[in-house]
Amino acid sequence: MNIKNKKHVLLLKGGYGSEREVSLKSAHACVKVLRKSNFKVTEFDISTMNIADLINFQADVCFNALHGDVGEDGSIQGFLNLIKLPYTHSGVAASAIAMNKINFKRIITNATENTSDPIHFPETLHLTKDGKLQNTEYFGPYVIKPIKGGSSVGVTIIKGPQNHPALTLDNEELMAEVFVGSKELTVTVLNNKALCVTEIKTQKNESFYNYKSKYEKNGSLHIIPAKIPQNIYEQSMSWALKAHNIIGCKGISRSDFRYDPKKRQLYLLEINTQPGMTDTSLSPEQALHCNISFQEMIEILINEAGYEC
Repeated sequence: MNIKNKKHVLLLKGGYGSEREVSLKSAHACVKVLRKSNFKVTEFDISTMNIADLINFQADVCFNALHGDVGEDGSIQGFLNLIKLPYTHSGVAASAIAMNKINFKRIITNATENTSDPIHFPETLHLTKDGKLQNTEYFGPYVIKPIKGGSSVGVTIIKGPQNHPALTLDNEELMAEVFVGSKELTVTVLNNKALCVTEIKTQKNESFYNYKSKYEKNGSLHIIPAKIPQNIYEQSMSWALKAHNIIGCKGISRSDFRYDPKKRQLYLLEINTQPGMTDTSLSPEQALHCNISFQEMIEILINEAGYEC
């Protein structure tokens, strides 16, 4: 369906999880741009309205501005497929895979390990039921994070097993990985093209790109394009596009990396199928660096919208 035939946009926002606030900020920015592009926009907050009302809702396309559970894990995508309403961003399978960091890691590793350029991830560490390291001789820094979720909510960096804190994360399953220091990188894929590489430098008192760094003004410094060796720059772009296509992403995704200059090794951390669209978000900034305005980016996503039979 051509964008000219998509005049009425249903925009989904809100949600129930820890990322509701991010969704509302993304939605606010997207609504402004959609209306500027002369779309009729109906906003729908799934946490305060009855989702069943959408069954007979008349709209040409759905813009998914949700983040986190329900909106990003394949659930809302499945519902939109059932009612045959075209929607932006990825479908059921890609959303579900990307949301589960362990499954994503396994799928990408299996798909690339016997190729000429296998994608590397930080080493996985095993946890006991109470969230402590299990039978390991590793004593360096490591990261504990929810298997599902985004925006760095619930992520904790621990200097070593002796510093392990008590963790309470609302019964979410946890995973642990060796902490890779140094450069934090990200790459947006838009319309099946990797845009550029950004290096993210957080404030001195922040050890990684956390929620505060992402969504507070001046919370982080974005260096675009990243000042890294050319081969690592190209590898970051290549890996982001590979990951996007392997799990079947659609429209847009953003892959996050760590680069260790001492080992000259790049590591993929995760992929985001619903990257933020706020005024501090990375994907709109990368698009603009490639001479794609925020308005043009949103129109690309609308034009790419569809549903799965």
